[in-house]
Amino acid sequence: MRKYAIVTAAALVVGMISPAFADCDVHKADEDKQAKCAEKCDDEYLSRKMNYGSNKAEVDANKKACDAACGCPQNSKDL
Repeated sequence: MRKYAIVTAAALVVGMISPAFADCDVHKADEDKQAKCAEKCDDEYLSRKMNYGSNKAEVDANKKACDAACGCPQNSKDL
């Protein structure tokens, strides 16, 4: 009985924590509108970053602005 209580408590904790991190995950773009928006920001960032004459500061600023508009500023914190 005690074993089941511990497993249930662990499952509840994981269930409460995981939705906080799943909203801006670009791998879940098919399921979530916010993740789809973040995926578009990533796609644009990568395509503009690969251009030979791109201005890195401008590309980074556009990525941060796009992520902030999507509500996912944590996606661009390490640029």
